[in-house]
Amino acid sequence: MASIDYVQALGAGAGFDTKKIVEALVNAERAPTEARINAKIAENEAKISGLGQAVSILNVVKDAAQRLNDAKDFKTFAVSNSQTSAFTASSTTSARAGSNNITVNQIAQEQRSVSNAFASETDTFSADPVTLSLTVGTGTATEISVGTASLQGAVTAINDAGLGVTAEIIDTGVAGDRYRIQLIGETGAEKAFSLTSSDDAISFSSVQTATDAQLNVNGVDFTRSTNVIDDVLTGVSLTLNTVTDGAANLSISQDNNEARANIVDFVTIYNEAQRQLKELSNSSVDGALAGDSIFRALTSSLRSIVLGSSSSASSSISNLSDMGISVSRSGELEVNDDKLDNVLANNYADVVQMFSANTDDQAASSDAVAGLAGDIGKLISNATDSDSYLVSQQDSLANANSTREEELSDLAERMERVEERYNRQFLAMQQIIDQMNSTRDSMKSSFENLPFSNRD
Repeated sequence: MASIDYVQALGAGAGFDTKKIVEALVNAERAPTEARINAKIAENEAKISGLGQAVSILNVVKDAAQRLNDAKDFKTFAVSNSQTSAFTASSTTSARAGSNNITVNQIAQEQRSVSNAFASETDTFSADPVTLSLTVGTGTATEISVGTASLQGAVTAINDAGLGVTAEIIDTGVAGDRYRIQLIGETGAEKAFSLTSSDDAISFSSVQTATDAQLNVNGVDFTRSTNVIDDVLTGVSLTLNTVTDGAANLSISQDNNEARANIVDFVTIYNEAQRQLKELSNSSVDGALAGDSIFRALTSSLRSIVLGSSSSASSSISNLSDMGISVSRSGELEVNDDKLDNVLANNYADVVQMFSANTDDQAASSDAVAGLAGDIGKLISNATDSDSYLVSQQDSLANANSTREEELSDLAERMERVEERYNRQFLAMQQIIDQMNSTRDSMKSSFENLPFSNRD
């Protein structure tokens, strides 16, 4: 069937704008359905955004709680060292508080040897090829073939051997014969080495002896091949720099400053999270999750855990209120600094028990008692995992919107057919009107041409 140019055909003879009438009829039929679908899409998009915001907010709270949900989070120590120039010390969560006497009698050193001097870096040896024999510790000698009988060739061959001895060319700056090969071994007496050459043009002599570190800790002598020592004091790493002037005192003491900062941070983060979560569920400000009973139950559960008694309460500390953290008139948590400091100073073990149940690395799926921070972490982990309502509902709403987008596409196609039907109907009507007008004009002309017609 030939297509019809409705734009040119409609409105040509009728006394009214049929094109606008068709457009108005189509819009009147399309508008209610289109508005309903678009409104639902917008509603779902707002809720998807709200659910995503909720997940992000809750994860921030979980991160803050996770800094308090392990007993090791509270095992922070301050280190005091009376001879910091001789050695430095750092502690881990496995350290023990106490005072230690440390005497460093000798530090570990690597052997250093240098070759005889040469006038130029490009000097070659008299023999070619040259074979070097390198022995490290009590091991057997390793024969090293020098590809190019020169200083650089010897350096490259030694380094490529990978025996723990590093070679380099040094410039002494001495007039005349100024270039030498320096050999550097690894620290510790067992890493002493010797190097001989098949060519008398090059030989080596030791300028520093390989030695072990020797120290006395709390009356016990220790020997180590390295200056970084982490197996003498539990949870403490020592780095030796030089010998001590007599015995140094290393004091390890409990430091609750980090735990205090984490507790205060949690309060601040929780308050802000509560404010944002309330906005999401507030119908008076068109909150994206207003009326969502599941979300409301989740936030209520979170608040109950935070304000309630810990699942691992001690006889002295059972909740945040016992630590000087109370609920203000506005509903936010507020910290009484003096009471918090007093509790941390005198009931530190009870605080650890209340937050973490004296456990480490509990899984979210575990049914064991986890403490207040651990229970918060479990609740939020379960609420934000891939199978949770907050996440799966986003996917469900996104799929629903995809379906509604298809409905809009179908509606557009249907409206095109409706518009075509109206156009055909109005075109048919217009053709009838044109015929009637033609008949009228013909009859009028006939009457006017009658011989007895009185035009006056």
